[in-house]
Amino acid sequence: MYPEYFIGQQKQTQTINKITSSYNPVVQDVPRQRLPNENPKDYMLSAYTSLIHVIDITSTSSIYRVDPFAKYLCCWTNIINQAEISAIQERTKWKHPNLVCFLFYQDASDKYAQTKEFRIYYEYLPLDVKQLIEKRSQSNEYVPEEEIWKMISGLSDALLFLQKKGISHSALTLEAIYFDEEYLLYRVQDVSPFRAKAPHLFSNEFQPPENGQKSNKFKHDVFGVGMIILSLALLTDCKDIYSQGVLQFDRLEDNLQKLGKLYPGRVENVLRAMVDLDNERRPDWIEFQQILQQHKEKYVGLSEQQSNIVQQIDKQKCKGNTDLNVNNQENVEMKMNSQKGDGLDQKLINLNKRIQETLSKSLSKNLR
Repeated sequence: MYPEYFIGQQKQTQTINKITSSYNPVVQDVPRQRLPNENPKDYMLSAYTSLIHVIDITSTSSIYRVDPFAKYLCCWTNIINQAEISAIQERTKWKHPNLVCFLFYQDASDKYAQTKEFRIYYEYLPLDVKQLIEKRSQSNEYVPEEEIWKMISGLSDALLFLQKKGISHSALTLEAIYFDEEYLLYRVQDVSPFRAKAPHLFSNEFQPPENGQKSNKFKHDVFGVGMIILSLALLTDCKDIYSQGVLQFDRLEDNLQKLGKLYPGRVENVLRAMVDLDNERRPDWIEFQQILQQHKEKYVGLSEQQSNIVQQIDKQKCKGNTDLNVNNQENVEMKMNSQKGDGLDQKLINLNKRIQETLSKSLSKNLR
């Protein structure tokens, strides 16, 4: 997200004022006790004592530490109008594990100023998908299938959350989706309140062909997320499927063929639905949930079948071992009986000899 951050964190000692109680109702001089089963992140964001400035990223962006915890926030300072303030205020109430939400804001303007300048705080996530691709491609370390599936499920659920509120993202890039290493989640930030301020920034990195069809902003987002996930799965920036801004169908198909070799089955099928070139056939986020559910049920069914097969094999192995043990026991008993029989016969032979000797001696005496 901000490569300059890793060059060196020269921590400064000055602190900013505590977020006022109108924006953050919990104000304390020392951290309160954590409640049983309380989410660690929620605890840190409500129990901190001050925000410590760490480093400036740009003239309007800075990194702060939530004191006394090892939790970092990004702060963006800018002039904001009343509509944007209302939108941000609403978003501070939102909670979704795969959304990088606004946490709180602070009025930083002079009381005599005609315009309002605000500091807006949100979670700082240093690792975006573009950096993750570069990191993994160095060692050719492909992402496990379960993690790709988790990415698909999480991001689609976050953008479904926005669609139900009538909000499209429309600014999806490899640098707009982050990997949260603390919670092992893929997360996307909602920046829609600033659409009017910077409309030129609201364009997805990967655009589907129009083909003269009616545009649907949610379906465009599905395509954009699908291409971002495809890029991570292949460990390559899929922008090479465009030539002078025009999508090349054969290059996209080549990438999907590669995907099928790496992740055959549910991942390939779902991503093909996401990057379908037919805008009418491609789902929006609501329709996409049905596709996901179908593959989840199918996957669960296959898993149960595999489990049943394994159980049957284990039972057969157990039965085979039992039969083998029985046969071994019978053989041991037969051998023991055989040994016992041999001993009994020998005793009878010896007894017979002694009887014959005794009779022979008696007969000799009688003859005399």
